[in-house]
Amino acid sequence: MTDIATASDSLDVLRVSLREQLAGLRGQPPDALPPALLDIRVRRVRVPGGDVFLVQPADWEQLRHEEGGAGRGVPYWATPWPSGAVLAGALAEDPPPPGARVLELGCGLGLPSIVAARAGAEVLATDGSSDAVAFAAHSLALNELDGEVAQVDWSEQADALVARGPWDLVLAADVLYLRTGVEAALALMPRLVAPGGEIRIADPRRAGARDFLAAARATFTVRTRQEAEIALHRLTPKPPRPRR
Repeated sequence: MTDIATASDSLDVLRVSLREQLAGLRGQPPDALPPALLDIRVRRVRVPGGDVFLVQPADWEQLRHEEGGAGRGVPYWATPWPSGAVLAGALAEDPPPPGARVLELGCGLGLPSIVAARAGAEVLATDGSSDAVAFAAHSLALNELDGEVAQVDWSEQADALVARGPWDLVLAADVLYLRTGVEAALALMPRLVAPGGEIRIADPRRAGARDFLAAARATFTVRTRQEAEIALHRLTPKPPRPRR
């Protein structure tokens, strides 16, 4: 991933748009937003089939410091992590078919969702952070792609996601790091994916992912390949067992 030079006036337009949307989603005056949240840059991400551009806070450590000082959580969403890059690359190499219904859980800056949308999929990118949703929406627009974004805590709003489904492809990058998240994913994933659909999960070999996969094998066929430090898992639903 490398930064690209972007005209200052283009960044100003992005900053103004983000400022308005972030303030609205947070329900606070624009002047109350952390300065580091609006200190943005555009990053070029090289993936097969063409580069993707992401809008992101320029200084993640400073944003983390400012959010911590305000009593807010760590903004893990605000930087592209290796799992997201691996998942995006795999999608670029083996994309969903045009018109496929794709859901991303914990989208962060939205890199996998952007690659899926570029392939012609109908994408819903979700994250529990309203800030992430705003940045993902701007990155989709920057890449001149259509896609829907929504703030969703998938551990608490499972029924709403299920009601929007079923989904041909469910994506998740490095979301299985808390026990509560693992339990929520085990309850939710089988309800999301359409018959003949697939789940793709990228993860840096966390213990939570190991526990999730061990339990998920009861209802899914799991195929895994390793790319550097990241494991890419593809889960397909097993056919229901015939009743005796």
